[in-house]
Amino acid sequence: MITNHVRRALKKGEAVKGFNVFESLRPSVVKIAAQAGFDFIMVDTEHVVHNDETLTNFLVLARDNHLAPLVTVVSPDRLLVSRMLDAGALGIVLSHADTAEQVEDLVRWSRYAPEGERGLALGANADYDSSDVAGYCKAANEAVLVIAKIESALGVRNIEAIVSVDGIDGIVFGPGDLAATMNLHGQWEHPEVIAAMETVIEAALARGLAVEPAIMPKDKADYERERLRDIQIFGSTRASEYNLLKSAATQAIEPYQ
Repeated sequence: MITNHVRRALKKGEAVKGFNVFESLRPSVVKIAAQAGFDFIMVDTEHVVHNDETLTNFLVLARDNHLAPLVTVVSPDRLLVSRMLDAGALGIVLSHADTAEQVEDLVRWSRYAPEGERGLALGANADYDSSDVAGYCKAANEAVLVIAKIESALGVRNIEAIVSVDGIDGIVFGPGDLAATMNLHGQWEHPEVIAAMETVIEAALARGLAVEPAIMPKDKADYERERLRDIQIFGSTRASEYNLLKSAATQAIEPYQ
């Protein structure tokens, strides 16, 4: 039966750590992320074009290695959401979530009736098992994560309505785009940008939703302070695998400079 340990952990108030992937849909990425202790992999489809077969293979591989695969989509269209979920995603992250109506659409296409209007398929999403359709649909509704990515001033202004949508599980941020919509291009940690994210965090926490911190922890003390605030989503969710590779490569060559 389909399960999602990340959604279960979030519902219990526990913390989860994510690994963001842009281009490298390779077995090595899944194995390394799992060995490092990450809980989920978030695959970007906003800024990168993927081969459909490769993406499906990657999502199934992540699931088989106890990593919940989430996919970032650019709009809450049925075509996008249904295909990503049927390919094996256990969660959808909506980029540029600006309105409650967008999030309502995301919930609608992410859940089977009676909670939504997701179309039924029994492929990678069901581990190719059609022996218990009713049981699968119920389990899938319990497993799929619905997350709104706030990355605009409009999304911040509408946050109370967004977090009030029935079926939303959490909030993450796109600080770069948020800063740009505030005419603060490149200033991800500007006080006004941080204040906007804190407004979102307060609204999410008030509703009991999982949310990221405004600034990711730089050490254990930072992490523990954010956990005391009931922040739950952490990790390299705002950095790509090539950002991490560049950081490691720079560190590796440092003795020779």
